[in-house]
Amino acid sequence: MTSFINMHSYLLLNAAIAFGFIITKSIAKLPYFNHVLPIQRLKYVRYSFLIIIVMAFALPHILTLFNYNQSSTFQLQPMLRSAYSNIQSYVQVEKPIVYVNKQSYSLPIYELFLVIISIIIITGLINYVKNIYSLNKMKKSSFCKHAINRVHILFNDKLSSPFCWSFFKGHYIAFPSYLLENPSDLKLALRHELQHIRQKDTYWLHFMFATKCICFWNPLIKAWINWLNELQEFACDQAIVVKKKVPPEDYAQSLINIAKLTLQHHNIPQGALGMQGNSPSILYRRVNMLFDYKKGKSMLMRIVAAYIISFLSAISLAYALNTSSVTGPLSSKQVQDIINKSHIDKSFQVSATKEVVEALNNIITSDKARMTMRESLKRMKQYQSHIESELKKQSMPTDLLVIPLAESAYQPLDQSKNPVLAAGIWQIIPSTAKRFGLTIDENRDDRLDTLLSTQAALTYLNQNYSQFNNWKLACVAYEIGEAATAKLIEEVGSKDAWELALSPKAPADLKRFLALLDSELIIMHNPALIS
Repeated sequence: MTSFINMHSYLLLNAAIAFGFIITKSIAKLPYFNHVLPIQRLKYVRYSFLIIIVMAFALPHILTLFNYNQSSTFQLQPMLRSAYSNIQSYVQVEKPIVYVNKQSYSLPIYELFLVIISIIIITGLINYVKNIYSLNKMKKSSFCKHAINRVHILFNDKLSSPFCWSFFKGHYIAFPSYLLENPSDLKLALRHELQHIRQKDTYWLHFMFATKCICFWNPLIKAWINWLNELQEFACDQAIVVKKKVPPEDYAQSLINIAKLTLQHHNIPQGALGMQGNSPSILYRRVNMLFDYKKGKSMLMRIVAAYIISFLSAISLAYALNTSSVTGPLSSKQVQDIINKSHIDKSFQVSATKEVVEALNNIITSDKARMTMRESLKRMKQYQSHIESELKKQSMPTDLLVIPLAESAYQPLDQSKNPVLAAGIWQIIPSTAKRFGLTIDENRDDRLDTLLSTQAALTYLNQNYSQFNNWKLACVAYEIGEAATAKLIEEVGSKDAWELALSPKAPADLKRFLALLDSELIIMHNPALIS
């Protein structure tokens, strides 16, 4: 089952929201920001929210355009990659090395976790759609007193306080019918709700609620929403008192009158904005601030400075948080540089061929492929000490660890998983197993025994090396058989593994096998490529 979300991107979004709030809030508390008008504060917080999230996801793509190299000396990324890997190690199930004749199975905890989160997110979004639908039903049951352009003014006996909302086709302001008996409160409430619409608050309400549904567990998305709600109300209040020249005493009394009924009967649905604000404490602050609002200058330079600081902070945050989750493809030169700096055994003759570069990029540019490769390398560690010990005993290159990585991703697979009936981490076929003394019957399969299968596989590789005097050709023979390899060398007239693989006479899968072998060998020596 494919999950609704990608975990790495999901965690990146939540991290950007959390750290972005801390950065933006800190900038807003600087002394030079004290006299900025409420409407400008509101715009600054909104745009900072967007800038920080967009930069967190867009920066890797931007850097790719400038041939950003993953081997950069920037030091914070490797530290965060290491921390990310350590965190992953706590949430993944450890599998003990298999020395017995049975297949091991892994519980897909990661996928299950993604599915659970996806279900919660979808449920939240469905509930929000239901609330929007209830607003539409309420609209149909209300009396429309005026419809000016796209703004519809409604009255309903069941409401206790005014509120507004927006759909794609228009804006709606709903009033309780009792306000018809109090024209002064009705006039001020209308101005307040119209100001919400002018400020695009009703559209931002939808956007922030959708974000809250997606990041439902993140406490700092709630902090963003509460902060924006406060600023929206302060901006509305300031616009009415200063721009509309409404006496602050009259407006304060209107807020209090409406709040008295609202606190007793709160019936503003999700998806709408109400005049009364968020809580009694915010109402108290709003009333006090009404008498401090003054007509002031826009203080453009201060706002510009705040945006510049936020933009630079967003770039720094994107560098820190992004661990190549959206990595651009590497060029042949970059791959060759990585190979040259690696300690890959020279006998494997790894180079940045077109096929190797393509296979490597297929892994590092895909979230799913990177996750699969990380899990494979983690499984490899469970077998590594034993296989390395056996390789050293027989004076064989330790880079032969890559063969089970390419063959089975270090999973002791049963033969039923393979069309040619190969089994174990070494994916040995029945005929080869019997050649090297492994027992296969109804009750026993020695290929699933790590000790026995490793011994057989290394013996086979050693024999191939003795025949071809080349470890790359020994790997080719391991894949297609020594007889087929000898025949291919004779027909092509070359002992270069890649010349053989690219020949029309070669088996169709040989090129894919060599590309996978070399690319995974590069990753084995450079695990940061998939972190």
